[in-house]
Amino acid sequence: MSEYRCTWWEYTGRYSEFVDSVSSPIMRKMVTGEELSGADLPNGALWVAGGDPDLYPKGPDGLAICCRIPGKHTWFIDGRASNCTMKEDTEHRCWVRHGTVGELIHVDKNGNTCQAGGGSIATPGFHGFLHHGVLRDC
Repeated sequence: MSEYRCTWWEYTGRYSEFVDSVSSPIMRKMVTGEELSGADLPNGALWVAGGDPDLYPKGPDGLAICCRIPGKHTWFIDGRASNCTMKEDTEHRCWVRHGTVGELIHVDKNGNTCQAGGGSIATPGFHGFLHHGVLRDC
């Protein structure tokens, strides 16, 4: 079983050089100041979604939190699950996030939620949970 301790990252406002016509934001690890390209963030990296503030659903703190999961996928924790059972309802959350920037994040089904899954995230090659600041496969 693999597990990844979650770490908080923030945008620096700078971007990497273009490689094959692609540039990524430079992200800074909040605790150490280490900088990496957004494309190179480690599994378990957490950050607030950038860009258009109306593009992503937000949690109770008014923020849209993302998590890097294995396979270089980005999980929009406050977003909509593909198997959501309440697609017309914009008030519920498919994953209920507890905690905010700088804190340990815990994701479960304890709150205003739908019947999709049991609080886990599933993508090709990974199925797991984010509990008490640790991303674990199941």
